[in-house]
Amino acid sequence: MERCVLPARTRLLLLAAGALCLTMTSGCGDPVDRLLASDAQRTQLWDTVAGSPDLSGQVVDRLLGADSTRAALLDRVMGSGGARQAVLMRVATDRSLMEGTIHFAVQDAAMRAHLMTLFRGMEMGGGH
Repeated sequence: MERCVLPARTRLLLLAAGALCLTMTSGCGDPVDRLLASDAQRTQLWDTVAGSPDLSGQVVDRLLGADSTRAALLDRVMGSGGARQAVLMRVATDRSLMEGTIHFAVQDAAMRAHLMTLFRGMEMGGGH
């Protein structure tokens, strides 16, 4: 027997249609609140979002759009070893990002002194 696999966008639309039908039959409450109140439905929703680069991008854009959620997102990224390592690797391998990072770092006198100490140490160690 052949299994029918629906695209992620179609699954999301079916999920939304199902939520709408539940709303119409129940007649009370916000459908989004009810959807998010169910662990199983919330997991299904996040799995759908995570499986779609377009939807994931929209979520990230929204989170980056406000100061409060941007700070929370960056705290999560920097608190995750793998994500932090990926950010550092991206900065370390991109001249423009590295120059921007150094430019911002030297704005603080204590950090500028620390960077100069690091650079002097590299210079004395032969640049390794």
